[in-house]
Amino acid sequence: MSELHHECGIAAIYHLPGAEPSPLCPEQGPHEISRLLPRMLQDIQNRGQLAAGITTYSPDRANLLDTYKDVGTVAEVFRLSHRGKSEALMDEYAGRAGIGHVRYATCGKE
Repeated sequence: MSELHHECGIAAIYHLPGAEPSPLCPEQGPHEISRLLPRMLQDIQNRGQLAAGITTYSPDRANLLDTYKDVGTVAEVFRLSHRGKSEALMDEYAGRAGIGHVRYATCGKE
């Protein structure tokens, strides 16, 4: 039997253009589907607790892809205990698609 390996966690979401909004869609609408990423990352927090981040896509921004990342748990990184700060982050990184990660640090040969 091979050794157990630990790896980071990744979550992604995309709202198809022209598709009817999903009941899971945030109240702000499908153009802010990325607001679901912190919740998705909390569900996989056990895959990594050292850092987290998201990259979102929005055709309405000058930079189509925008990244936010920081060190800490998902709750710390996305300021989930401070509603105002969390909302400001979600407004800044709003998009109809996004990918997020939680980081698990390893050391050794690999």
